[in-house]
Amino acid sequence: MPEVIITYENLYEILRREKYRTELQKIDESFYQDVVKYLQEKTAILASQSKKESIFASTEVEKTQTQLKNVLKILKELYEKRENKIIQFALFCSRSKNAQDTSTMLPEEFVLYSQLKDILDSSRGGILHNLLQNKLPDVRTIEAKD
Repeated sequence: MPEVIITYENLYEILRREKYRTELQKIDESFYQDVVKYLQEKTAILASQSKKESIFASTEVEKTQTQLKNVLKILKELYEKRENKIIQFALFCSRSKNAQDTSTMLPEEFVLYSQLKDILDSSRGGILHNLLQNKLPDVRTIEAKD
């Protein structure tokens, strides 16, 4: 897959899609690496601009600082939107016991999903299943994974 070049505009577009669609949106697997590279480049540009002494340099520094601040807000909001969808998805999968498509998750997100689902499954087994069998809840009960 070709390297995706991260820009302010495409970060904003990724966030917009995530906000207005109910399902988790597919993001390139190298997203985090690409974002870190973008942030490093923007920080280097800011450092370079800060060293220059001219009327225009201060304006450019201010614009770059604002853009960097906005990118960080976008990244935080994007993470929280995706995190919420993953939590809801893990809950749904734990309740339904059906295998679901996790292909839209980044590898790091899949770890979060798997751990959440395991905790939810364990809790459901230790509390609800015991209650339904007229037993006291036991959260130490962990059902074997299939």
